[in-house]
Amino acid sequence: MGNKKPICLKILCAVLVLSLFSLTLQAQKTLEVGLFGGGSYYLGEMNPAIPFVNTQLALGLVARYNINNRTAIKLSYSRGSIKGVDTQPVRLIPQDYSFTSVVNDISLVGEFNWWDYFTGSKRSYFSPFIFAGISYYLSDLNNGIAIPFGFGFKYSISERIGLGFEWGMHKTLSDYLDGVNATSYQNGIEDGNNDKSQTWDWYNFTGITLTYKFVLQNKRKCNNLGF
Repeated sequence: MGNKKPICLKILCAVLVLSLFSLTLQAQKTLEVGLFGGGSYYLGEMNPAIPFVNTQLALGLVARYNINNRTAIKLSYSRGSIKGVDTQPVRLIPQDYSFTSVVNDISLVGEFNWWDYFTGSKRSYFSPFIFAGISYYLSDLNNGIAIPFGFGFKYSISERIGLGFEWGMHKTLSDYLDGVNATSYQNGIEDGNNDKSQTWDWYNFTGITLTYKFVLQNKRKCNNLGF
């Protein structure tokens, strides 16, 4: 008898959480799909710290499921080239190395809007946002998992069309996105089999998204975010 009360409370809490989550989903069920266009660049041995060096063209597709007016889940596919040329004068042994590689990235991220936002709203029609999640990338020199994060800005152009800008870094879990390892490369040895360095490489996608909204909820229901 003594254990029944805690169990009942746990069940009640679970039901309440699920109910609140269900109500949240009912508040705004919309899916936005669209295109991404912009640029891509990399940070690593060839470019340790300067953004937008050797920026290349990047394109992609996005699908965003809006949970409510503050949070969303976005699935995206991005394809862009990255390029590096060694012009660093501090190498222990002078290097003559450059590379160009195509990166295909699939990312699943969560987005958080700083302000209420709803595509088609006349009141909450713009907001900055931040995002983070997980990615899997395939490139000409290296494949693996990356951690994407960044920020952006959303603006509702019309009832169905949304415009966005985003800047997103992807931290890889490898130091061979550019084909070389920091420790061995600094000493003039190109060894692609031993990842001894923790100076992992990064790649970036920055650009504009243009999306079209599909309403998933019953259109006869009142949408208090759409005015």
